[in-house]
Amino acid sequence: MTRTKSWVVPCCLLLFSAGAQQRASDGDVAEIIFLDVGQGDAAIVRSPEGKVALVDSGRDAGILESLRRHGIDSIDIAIASHPHADHIGGMEAVIRSLPVRYYMDNGVPHATATYRGLLRTLQQSDVTYLQATSRTINLGSVKLTVLPPLGGTDNLNNGSIGLRVTYGDFSALLTGDSEIDELNHFMSQGVSQVTVLKAAHHGSRDAVSPAWLYATKPDVVVISCGRENPYGYPNPWALRYYETVASKVYRTDLDGDVTIAAAFDGSVDVSTQLRR
Repeated sequence: MTRTKSWVVPCCLLLFSAGAQQRASDGDVAEIIFLDVGQGDAAIVRSPEGKVALVDSGRDAGILESLRRHGIDSIDIAIASHPHADHIGGMEAVIRSLPVRYYMDNGVPHATATYRGLLRTLQQSDVTYLQATSRTINLGSVKLTVLPPLGGTDNLNNGSIGLRVTYGDFSALLTGDSEIDELNHFMSQGVSQVTVLKAAHHGSRDAVSPAWLYATKPDVVVISCGRENPYGYPNPWALRYYETVASKVYRTDLDGDVTIAAAFDGSVDVSTQLRR
């Protein structure tokens, strides 16, 4: 439906609010907003208390307009799943333009000007750096469980950080551009059923398998991809897989921004906003 400088690594769990362990009030909702950033990835996670995580940032500074449109003027934690430009291209503009408290990436450097520019900006900022170790971050009453990347691979896609978002009985899973090898790794770590699954690698065929969908059993799948992108995403076979398992599949190229409003009891309301 459509409606309109110090770089430190804390060794303990990160708490963003004193009431993070408490149940939110009845009627409160958590949001995940999958942004239409063209051929790229960017998502906002917002707790009922107004705490905000940004997961990836698309490929350019256009992310700032998207954040403003959704009322975001500060970010508690920015997470870059991996250093490809379509995931971190807008992150430098975010760090320069908005207050950002924490930043996390997979710790794998990249030789591109985009990555080097972001690294310089981070080093000149007051943002606190977090390693992508196994940890749970309390974003108000929303929990972000970090799934460390596969490691030991030259494939940057398979070095993506995984992130499980939990609010009461609701859960979502975001895995950057993970391909089969890393998805198998996440399954070996105990990935289980979720309410919402962000399709890995923009709906690529090499980023989904029957085993993966059997493990996650999503009710809703969201594919972040650009309109008429040159890669042919989402792949027709992958799309069939998702449509077989999920009750509904949303695509940012066709639906625009996709907002998941999740209640504590696990129920969700999905709205879309196409701006073209």
